[in-house]
Amino acid sequence: MAVAVLAFTPGRAQRDTVALDGGGWTFRTDADSAGWGAWQAGVPGGREVRVPHTWNVEDGTERYFGLAWYERHTEVPAAWKGRRVRLCFDAVYRDMVCYVNGREAGRNTGTGFTPVSFDVTPLLRYGASNRIVVAVSNRFSEHAFPYKASFDWPNDGGIIRPVALVATDGVPVRYAHIRPDVDLSDSSAVASVKIRLWDERVRRADFTLTVLDWKTREPVAEKRVALKAEDGVFTTGMVFEKVRLWHFDAPNLYVMRVDVHGPKGLQDRYETRFGFRKLAIEGDRLLLNGEPVRLPGVEYMPGSHPDYGMAEPVGVMAEAVRLMKELNCVVTRFHWQQDARILDMMDEQGMLVQEELPWWQQPGDPNPELEALLKHQLDVTVERDYNRPSILSWGVSNEVYQNTDKSIYQRMIDHARSWNTNAFVTVVSNQIYTTLANDESLMADIPTWNDYSGTWHGGDRTQSPVRLDEINEKALKGRPLLITEHGLCEPRFVGGDPRRITEMTYHYDAWAECPFVMGCIYFSLNDYRTHVGESGRGR
Repeated sequence: MAVAVLAFTPGRAQRDTVALDGGGWTFRTDADSAGWGAWQAGVPGGREVRVPHTWNVEDGTERYFGLAWYERHTEVPAAWKGRRVRLCFDAVYRDMVCYVNGREAGRNTGTGFTPVSFDVTPLLRYGASNRIVVAVSNRFSEHAFPYKASFDWPNDGGIIRPVALVATDGVPVRYAHIRPDVDLSDSSAVASVKIRLWDERVRRADFTLTVLDWKTREPVAEKRVALKAEDGVFTTGMVFEKVRLWHFDAPNLYVMRVDVHGPKGLQDRYETRFGFRKLAIEGDRLLLNGEPVRLPGVEYMPGSHPDYGMAEPVGVMAEAVRLMKELNCVVTRFHWQQDARILDMMDEQGMLVQEELPWWQQPGDPNPELEALLKHQLDVTVERDYNRPSILSWGVSNEVYQNTDKSIYQRMIDHARSWNTNAFVTVVSNQIYTTLANDESLMADIPTWNDYSGTWHGGDRTQSPVRLDEINEKALKGRPLLITEHGLCEPRFVGGDPRRITEMTYHYDAWAECPFVMGCIYFSLNDYRTHVGESGRGR
């Protein structure tokens, strides 16, 4: 491949953003798909909504699973002409096609909880009004994850997370991944840094890397380096004499600023946040920064506030995180990829997170198309959240049944490990008490169990200690176990809070007697919405 010759323009090294959240959007459903081929130039008869938005919490469309359209007009500054402009969606659930001024800007299918952006530079009218149209469908699909209707959380369609236009100069950075390796003896560290640009034709570039304390913005280290890309990635390293570690009780954070230099000066300035911490497993113990820890936790089900659904405002997220910390929880998990803002809070508050792909229960044997989609979702998830010290593990599946070929798990685990992050990889099982040494969770870094002894797993709660002993002897054989789920799900299992309290305290006492149980995650912090429904009526 020839090395690109770049026509650098004098850059301000400033990323300018026009937020497209809030009012100014019109919306309408399209059950008959009448808009295809017509409404990209304008959506007729819409009503005004605020974005982020989902129609599945609104009267009359709570159970609407189909096609809908959004439209917004926005002014693009004349000064942006000659710059690169991306239209960035934090998440649109689920299958979407985006049009700018009547022309297709891009599409995203099969994944609705991950970010997507499109280069709209040639489609815009600078110094004038521009029309943005988004067609989005939340029809249940066998070509998506979550799969068909076999998942137990809201199927909320819409532009569910923030949207913005972002203008950059020169050659903008797509990501900078920092992988620290801490020497606990003196709190020094070295870190590998991998940088990818949006224009992968660029084979050589000059960078200045500056690390700052996140709170004080005081510089900690700096390095200027000329790099050559390999497979589109520029790689270098940095050395730190002494760092403050990220911990539950002291979630210290840093910022890396990446300046890209060209023949005519600074071309882009990109910032990303990270932390220094060391997670390790020794025998049946989890160590955080060399300290043996056991993780009390609770799961939170976003999208459950009846007024907002999956278009959750930041205040609802902040309240959930506050409640978790007040309960002394230091670990949580999510069944699908989360809003970046709540993960920011996890970094800042000192919470470990198992972030999962929404492959829940089905299909048991994904075909090649679906396996490729799983890997794509994993790639997008890890690319965005690579630097977060809060990420305990990447969860590739949850409670998948009826596999005829379990090699899919190894391929997904290997794919996650190929990113070379500082997080573990997990497969969540609720069958290890029966599958024992053949359980798929043993293929990954941390064996797991959704312990529903006495409810979904039958029998009564006194079977939990017996099963734990057998799991330890026949499956773990010196490894730790993470209880990834336990709770009382009503109305299937009755008894209310009195029974819930009794079940919870019994299981916690039982787990506490097992040193190999490294943590437990209670299900769940909140009552939660699900498209499956319990009453079968509306929301």
